[in-house]
Amino acid sequence: MTKQLSLVGLLVDDRGEMAPQVQEIITQYGTEIIGRFGVPSPSKEMGLITLVMETESGQIEELRSQLTSIEGVEVQVASFLENKEEKKDSVTS
Repeated sequence: MTKQLSLVGLLVDDRGEMAPQVQEIITQYGTEIIGRFGVPSPSKEMGLITLVMETESGQIEELRSQLTSIEGVEVQVASFLENKEEKKDSVTS
């Protein structure tokens, strides 16, 4: 399976309460995470975390599934194929 670059965005409600659960899951994918950035909302009640990952799509779906099983966590993913030839083929298929 082909690795891809992905941006994973997490919106975490009640971040003070949910942070330990979210962090535990993210840590499991540490070897696939290239970068991480997190900021709290102005009220400090919610948090936005972005992850940059290089991994197979199955890993992204596993991460998404685990995170969305936590009430109050929303996940959005944008993925980009690494190999330009594969990307070109997938657009024309």
